[in-house]
Amino acid sequence: MEKKTILLIGLGFYGQKLLEQIKDKWNVYVVEIDREKIKKLSDNYPEVNFIEGDISSILIWKKVKPEKIDYIISTVKDTDIALETCRIAREVFNLKSQIIVILYESEKSELFSKYSVKIIKPIDIVINIILNTIEKNYSKAINIGLGKGEIIEVQILAKSHLVDRLLKYIRPTRWRIAAIYRNGQLVIPSGDERIKVGDTVVLIGEPKVLENLVNILLKGIPQFPLQYGTDAVFPVNKKFIESIEEVSFFLSNIKIKDTIVIPFKNNLDEEGISLIRKHLKGAKILSKKIYSISSLMKISETTGIYTIPYTKLSLLQKMKVKRFFKESGKPFFLVKDSYPYKEIVVSLNTVEPALALEIGIEISRLLELPFRVIYGTLPKEIRTEEDEEKIKERLDIISDFESIYKKKISFDILEGNPVKESVKYLKNRKESLLIVAHCRKEEISFLSPNVTYLLAKKSPVSTLVIPVEGTYG
Repeated sequence: MEKKTILLIGLGFYGQKLLEQIKDKWNVYVVEIDREKIKKLSDNYPEVNFIEGDISSILIWKKVKPEKIDYIISTVKDTDIALETCRIAREVFNLKSQIIVILYESEKSELFSKYSVKIIKPIDIVINIILNTIEKNYSKAINIGLGKGEIIEVQILAKSHLVDRLLKYIRPTRWRIAAIYRNGQLVIPSGDERIKVGDTVVLIGEPKVLENLVNILLKGIPQFPLQYGTDAVFPVNKKFIESIEEVSFFLSNIKIKDTIVIPFKNNLDEEGISLIRKHLKGAKILSKKIYSISSLMKISETTGIYTIPYTKLSLLQKMKVKRFFKESGKPFFLVKDSYPYKEIVVSLNTVEPALALEIGIEISRLLELPFRVIYGTLPKEIRTEEDEEKIKERLDIISDFESIYKKKISFDILEGNPVKESVKYLKNRKESLLIVAHCRKEEISFLSPNVTYLLAKKSPVSTLVIPVEGTYG
């Protein structure tokens, strides 16, 4: 097989070390402006084509026969020269060759984006190695993907709610498990696989989400809603202020970084601002107003949870909440004034019961409240085989969680219409917080009743709605 050709630019430290490794495997052209460096190396590497000159000169390019170049590697420290190299290759000679640039000025990497260049930043690699040595169990991929932390490798050292769980019961949002390494072997993630303590797991997803996940995987610390985003958004007007104590309790006990308060229809008066400052310490109050509750979904990309004072909304605004069920990829909290809570109630009337239970346990730990599980189904006399299978699936999931947490989980099967029976059940437990998991792909219409939507809407207690998307096959 004919050897491929590499154009190596620069004979500094990296250039010389790289040349030692590639000279025997590839045809190599080296362009270097320093005659002494070429003179020093040319006798030792007779198989290498050394060219003295400035790579920014078209005449030098013609000497290397650019049409035959497969790879271009720039190791020069001058960013302007490296950039001009890329411009000539792409715009003058229209080369499709892969270009690799060792970049010493990290802040200038964006300049190369239009030339389809692979950037390698030595300082980032060194820092990553040092951090990995110190932390030993967590590292970011630097030279694959975007290099922005969207690929990480983490060693599972402690129990968390993800450990020993079947992957088919984990429904990640904006992240995925890409690979598992166990006892020196690669394990391809599948629905029937589990994460074990001691595993090394490769995760892909949004950098901020992955950073928060590390705490879950390494320490077993509840991090809700950081797996979705960092901030909570709370619309406020005079009527909504009445719910501020409940909102304050909930938000102060979950793991948000910032609370963003946005005026709804009217500007806040001094009394309202004072109450917000008192109950939501450090909250960021925006000056811009919104006029529709669904506008909350446009406030910030870093939102982890929307807080909606549902009972204080007009009928028209309540109708607009339906858009959250159809469009929101973030959890939303429908405040219905059932605070102070005595317990968490988790509904398993969802296509993803494991996710509902997982979040329920996490919220239970954060709020330091007991929790129980309910599931509405048809009476035994008229249940189909499919109905029985769904009950069995939920019993298996509960058993799985019980074995992980070494704790008995209270489970009530409600026979009858799932929505009516669940609402009736909750009316006897008015100091509760309900958790449901809603799948956005499920239709919501009069002809196709959606259990999670109707239950969240009709629930007499405050309800946390978790979006469902993504699965392992």
